[in-house]
Amino acid sequence: MIPNFLKEFPNLHPLIVHFPIVLLLLAMLAQLAVLFFPKNNQLKWLTFLLLLIGCIGTFIAIQTAVHISSDADDKAIDIFEAHQRFGNLTLWFSLAATIIRFATLKWFKNKLVEIILTILLITTSVFVTITGHHGAQLVHIYDVGPKGNNVMSK
Repeated sequence: MIPNFLKEFPNLHPLIVHFPIVLLLLAMLAQLAVLFFPKNNQLKWLTFLLLLIGCIGTFIAIQTAVHISSDADDKAIDIFEAHQRFGNLTLWFSLAATIIRFATLKWFKNKLVEIILTILLITTSVFVTITGHHGAQLVHIYDVGPKGNNVMSK
């Protein structure tokens, strides 16, 4: 799916990943605003667009990730696996939120759905934060990634 020449570029993932992080966190804030201004369709559309672009960005970030090499520290490998797991949870939860937000724009317009969507987005934001924390540990504590250290392409 990703062109071969990009697979060898170890800095592609961190260059891309910061955009969906910000977009998904902003989507959660926009959704919180929807709870206070439920008749404001512009806020709902803003939430949808932030989610859609954030979800696509999350997918691209996952696709551009490299794998940790087996000669890395065992603790780093454990953290990498958690980083992947929470990254995938972020993708699936943001995809679910995007679909629900779209459905609320067209068909389902009630307070309970808005509350469920808010809880889903708060959960997604927690997953984004945990994923980022694990990624930061890999880079800043275990030196995985910078300059291609301890990584191999998929």
